[in-house]
Amino acid sequence: MPLPYQKIDLKIYERIRSLGWGGLTVSLADFSQQIGEDQPTTVERLDGLATHKRIGLFKYVGGSRFPSSGFDKNTFFYSGLFIIELTPHGREYFEELEQSVEQETRTPLVFISCGQYTEKELQLGRELAAKVNELTSCEGYFAENQNSLIGLSNHIFRALDQCTAFVAVMHHRGEVETLGGKKHLRGSIWIEQEISIAAFLTATRNRDIPVVFYVQKGIKREGVREQLKLNPIEFDDESQVLLDFEARLKSGAFQPGVNPNDKPKRTMAEQTGDTI
Repeated sequence: MPLPYQKIDLKIYERIRSLGWGGLTVSLADFSQQIGEDQPTTVERLDGLATHKRIGLFKYVGGSRFPSSGFDKNTFFYSGLFIIELTPHGREYFEELEQSVEQETRTPLVFISCGQYTEKELQLGRELAAKVNELTSCEGYFAENQNSLIGLSNHIFRALDQCTAFVAVMHHRGEVETLGGKKHLRGSIWIEQEISIAAFLTATRNRDIPVVFYVQKGIKREGVREQLKLNPIEFDDESQVLLDFEARLKSGAFQPGVNPNDKPKRTMAEQTGDTI
């Protein structure tokens, strides 16, 4: 969560940006009023930003421009006009700060990983997302037909990175034969990949998100799923998935949007399979 001084920094940034990137000529009285802060606080934050080279502060004297470092602080800020300019380093700082605020205010996302091969599968994905929207304070995310690289990076990968809960439904995708000649039913490779990506992101970002995982009966455990402590719920028909999911949301057995930092961390041996 942004600190109080960072919120003031953002108001300064928004005011500079609203008038273009070429610099802003202001008086302290006007600028303080524009950002809604008292003058001493405004001076403190402007001076701090300039010290860290996130903005440049200048004043014209006799037709020449001088940096704020050549003036007494009271003379610079409280006498006449001065110029505020954004530095390249400052732009990076403010953009990261904006992103942090956006993440704090964003509605928690529940990623729905469900097949799209048949209309029944598509409908199930939509209905699961709708149940999240109806029964929780979160947003259900079910991406349909994102087949381009741009679609993947801008939508699916971003949603996986941001999600606070994960729902996977794995359907049959045919029979395969191993090198040893044994045959087994395989699930959706796409769902397998999304589970793997979610597991990677949670591990590298030290996150612990709730998961509910449905598997159509007969599918063999493969790939990363062999290593994850997930307890799959088997189903025959899509209606079973929807009924079970709704019951879990209503009972609190599945709680999307709950901050995992509010819960004690568990070791892999202690995990019961409901998190990635």
